[in-house]
Amino acid sequence: MRNTLKWIRDRFNDPEIIITENGFSDNAGNLDDLMRVYYYKHNINNVLKAIKVDAVKVFGYAAWSLMDNYEWGSGYTQKFGIFNVDFATADLNRTVKASGRYYAQLVRDNGFTADQPCNNYPIDY
Repeated sequence: MRNTLKWIRDRFNDPEIIITENGFSDNAGNLDDLMRVYYYKHNINNVLKAIKVDAVKVFGYAAWSLMDNYEWGSGYTQKFGIFNVDFATADLNRTVKASGRYYAQLVRDNGFTADQPCNNYPIDY
């Protein structure tokens, strides 16, 4: 992520960047989706490094996707959401996954904190 952001900065004359779709799919759809938590933690950490260390002008980031949904290439088999959608129920019950709780806290805190650090990038950068 960091190298890609630096490449965009260098290749396209230092533009302002918003990351609109960044996520991790799985085919299990577990609520305890620790691999997705890890993915977001370390990708967002690399975005932070690109901003603070490399002076890349990233001004927005959005997780992909808020909810499990239909994917054109794989139907309902791949789960991208930070919320699980139960497609077997009439009202499509939604349940927050571990990644949703992690991402919500990161947004509430406006980034990494001493209580929720990213081990690869200390708070006192």
